[in-house]
Amino acid sequence: MAFLSSTRANYKTTNSDPMEARNTTESDPSKDQLLEALRHSQTRAREAEKSVKQAYSEKEYIIELIFRQASDLFAYKQWIQLLQLETICHQFKHKDQLISALFPVVLPWMPNKSKQVKKGKHKTSMGKKGQSIYDIMKNVVAFAVGLGLVGAGLLLGWTIGWLLPRF
Repeated sequence: MAFLSSTRANYKTTNSDPMEARNTTESDPSKDQLLEALRHSQTRAREAEKSVKQAYSEKEYIIELIFRQASDLFAYKQWIQLLQLETICHQFKHKDQLISALFPVVLPWMPNKSKQVKKGKHKTSMGKKGQSIYDIMKNVVAFAVGLGLVGAGLLLGWTIGWLLPRF
């Protein structure tokens, strides 16, 4: 206990004299260098924080632009489809033709059903286990399209992952 009180007394006496504290910092150049390095480090840290905030705001702006462009593209696609339908209706109103002659075989946004072959026609070309070649090819194409979608999703996720901050 006596040691603790004497340490406090020494601390108070050494700390109470500002001239003595100033002399110790002037006499110790390594402390000055350390303090200067600390100041520069803090300045660099503040600048880095500012640049991170700026990069984050730019990333948010870019994401907003991407979503805005995607919605614009979707709206334009819908608009084109609407204009195509209006053109077909306009042709129908002003011409006395058959409906089948006015409409194209396939509308641009609809799948072509006339090219699909019925399963009954391929009964002669059976593959393994009673499946027709048409069914096998249909499954292969579906699998390839699925892999393509997965790859596109991975690519999109990876690219957006670079834009998002790490936690």
